[in-house]
Amino acid sequence: MSDYKVMRADEAPDFTGDAPGAFLGYGRPLGAEQIAFNVRVLEPGTTNVPPGYDESLGHSHTEIEEIYFVIDGEVTIKAGEDVVTLGPRDAIFLPAGTVRSARNESGAQAAFAMVSVKMADPVAGSAFHEQFWPTA
Repeated sequence: MSDYKVMRADEAPDFTGDAPGAFLGYGRPLGAEQIAFNVRVLEPGTTNVPPGYDESLGHSHTEIEEIYFVIDGEVTIKAGEDVVTLGPRDAIFLPAGTVRSARNESGAQAAFAMVSVKMADPVAGSAFHEQFWPTA
């Protein structure tokens, strides 16, 4: 018997609380020891920030790289001072230390995957940057 594990979409825990959209965790619930894999669903006009946080907030990671991969819709990413809009199957590589933020500036729902190595403590390995991106 193989050691693989299947997780159905409706089994992924949603960490958004009462915020619009969803922040779905896959890596930890699947038992991944090395990979962090999450899917962020953004409603129109929303930004990828923790529930209750200011939408102008950006963040960076001190040691890890990330890849954002757009699944559905259109996602606008600010990386450092650059802004780029990505569509389905487009991706962006974000080196460690790069301040970033993602937002859905379209009129339709969008979803993107965030892939990196697993962090023991994601908050301790992150820095938050206020007023990184003016609110919409």
